[in-house]
Amino acid sequence: MSMKKTKKIAVSALLAAFGVVILYLGALVDVLDLSVAILASFLILFCTAELGYSSALSVWLVTSLLSLLLLPNKAPALLYAALFGYMPVTKFLFERLGKWISWIPKLLLFNAAAAAVGYFGWELLGFTTENRFGLSAGWMIAAYLLLANAVFVICDILYTRLVLIYLKRYRNKIRKYLK
Repeated sequence: MSMKKTKKIAVSALLAAFGVVILYLGALVDVLDLSVAILASFLILFCTAELGYSSALSVWLVTSLLSLLLLPNKAPALLYAALFGYMPVTKFLFERLGKWISWIPKLLLFNAAAAAVGYFGWELLGFTTENRFGLSAGWMIAAYLLLANAVFVICDILYTRLVLIYLKRYRNKIRKYLK
């Protein structure tokens, strides 16, 4: 049975609001920037599975815009908007190509976004080449991209496992409320 359009919009709005609240918690505690960006992307994973791609992208866009406007610390909103928020949608789209071949476009898209975020941080926000490790800016960028890719791969595997758990254990229980 298909969900009515008004209920779909209402669920999408609730997910977007919940995403902003999660990101706001990360804005209050600086060390949670990356964690809350990934946690908020789980809402997009659920939205993609239950409401479809267009609703998931709408939730990502609304959450991103509201977070960038409302959060006192923009780092969680930037990480969510540029790197992790849309990742569940693109994951499912690219995996239509095949399990192993899908890693190529996923990694290309993520690295392009990570490079843009890195450029934004280093050039536009005026981060200097000085750091507490005594490394040059080139080494810091390389370390950033290497660690970002590791986090991306771990998140992608986590998304796959969470979807499988959701589909096997919880989908039927939740679906009766979403009719």
